[in-house]
Amino acid sequence: MNTRIFERAPLAAGCAILLGLGGCGVALIEAPNYHVSEVQSFKVAGAPSGVMMLEIIDPDNTLPAQTWADALSDQPPPPRLRFVTDPADVKDGQTLKAENRLVAVVNPSQNTFGNAICTDPQTGGMEGISDRLIVRFGFCVGDDLISETRARFVPENFETQLYNNADTISFQLFPRHMRNNDDDRTCSPFETVC
Repeated sequence: MNTRIFERAPLAAGCAILLGLGGCGVALIEAPNYHVSEVQSFKVAGAPSGVMMLEIIDPDNTLPAQTWADALSDQPPPPRLRFVTDPADVKDGQTLKAENRLVAVVNPSQNTFGNAICTDPQTGGMEGISDRLIVRFGFCVGDDLISETRARFVPENFETQLYNNADTISFQLFPRHMRNNDDDRTCSPFETVC
């Protein structure tokens, strides 16, 4: 008897479940891309007081700015940043690091990736390509991109999915640990910490 077929059955079933969920309106968060190999940038992202600017590039105003800020704020794991879209919203005793910000681009152009998300984020040009609402997120320090990820949301459930997936987005953009694939042969490329 060929046992290899039975060994693969749970994997195939798991894949089928994931594909089925994709049709049920679950947001799809892509693997992150890191532009640094050390984690200190992420650990001190909101220093000294855990607050960061959120820049939203969305000409259609799909969601109010405060909804974005509320959804993405205080997500685990630490640093549990609070996002503001207006510097006037900073509380007494808090200080913004002007060079640090999270950029969210709704319906990004094909050129909006890498440092372009920090220097010249653009929208449009992707209409009709997907039935999902695409949002690219980037953690920027000045003109330099530190980390980025892309999410695909179901337009009808966008606000709910943004809230439900904010912890994953935060974890991917601001990781607490990073492994070097060259040093760790057991590290899977599908793990966000790899």
